[in-house]
Amino acid sequence: MTATPGQALSALLLTLLLGLTGGQPSISLVGPTRRTTPENSVPFNCTAGPFSSSDFNVTWMKDRDEHPASAQRLVTDNKGNYSVTSKVWVTLSRQDILSVMTCEVTHRALAEPLRRSMNLSRVLQVVPTLKITTKPSAMQIRVHQRVNLTCHVSHFHPPHLHLTWMENRHKVQTVESPQVTRNPDGTYSLQHTWQAEATLDGREFACWVVQDEQPPVQANITLRAQASRLGKGMSSYSSALQGPFQRSEPGTNIQLTFTSSGFSTGQVTVTWLKNSHQLLKSQTSVRPRGDTYNVTSGVVILLQADDVHSLVHCQVKHMSILVSQKTIRLEQYLRGKDVLFVQMA
Repeated sequence: MTATPGQALSALLLTLLLGLTGGQPSISLVGPTRRTTPENSVPFNCTAGPFSSSDFNVTWMKDRDEHPASAQRLVTDNKGNYSVTSKVWVTLSRQDILSVMTCEVTHRALAEPLRRSMNLSRVLQVVPTLKITTKPSAMQIRVHQRVNLTCHVSHFHPPHLHLTWMENRHKVQTVESPQVTRNPDGTYSLQHTWQAEATLDGREFACWVVQDEQPPVQANITLRAQASRLGKGMSSYSSALQGPFQRSEPGTNIQLTFTSSGFSTGQVTVTWLKNSHQLLKSQTSVRPRGDTYNVTSGVVILLQADDVHSLVHCQVKHMSILVSQKTIRLEQYLRGKDVLFVQMA
């Protein structure tokens, strides 16, 4: 009979334990090999032994709370010794960065319980949120004046990522290991500033962040100087176009979402296109916030195997004038052995 992956793992862990401990009882704890985003479940395996009898007890703890095991396997060697492998599934949340999983095994032959712990920060990946702000403020900017664009990358984990600034879809700077600040909840944040010139024709800037093997996350802003009754000033629209945080197989529906703020009126329309064909099943809302308006628009797309070459465009018009056009490649959301991935460096 062919052994299952779980049985093979149990046998391997038992062999390692016996080889390393010379037959004395010991314990090991193995978690997932890759980081996972919140709301996903991941397995942990705890193996202990060898024992002279099977009257042992395995307890899982998440911080101070007991966590139920999903499976337990008992193994007997040719000398009549017993070992046990216990498996538990944990559904991760962002707050788990500070949490600890502990496996505890008790047996009458032990002077004290065997314990092994693992910090969930080792297996958790939290995708950052991004926004771009400008300084000085819009009403203080003149044509050709230098403007500080600051990319705020908030609440991510682990702390290693690289950041890229784009101007009109061309890379202008890449920072491989930007300086980060640790937050009280265990996540990290950073700010990075790029200086640009406000012009009458306007330019689009984007801040891209790539974290391990996750699809890139980006925020966009359109910087445009324009004449006004009070003189020359600047109008800026802060926007972002994002998709799911994990890749999916062809045949899966994914949601793309566009958000923008800073419009002086509510006369905003959003049009979605896939490979130049308009997508009709989209929803857009325009809501006032103070003296300006915020826009949120979403569209659902069915991924196909040949979408490795597909582009989705999001066109935004304010008062019938095109003010922004975002483009996103569907290849970064596809998963499959026949799919070629291209990731931004």
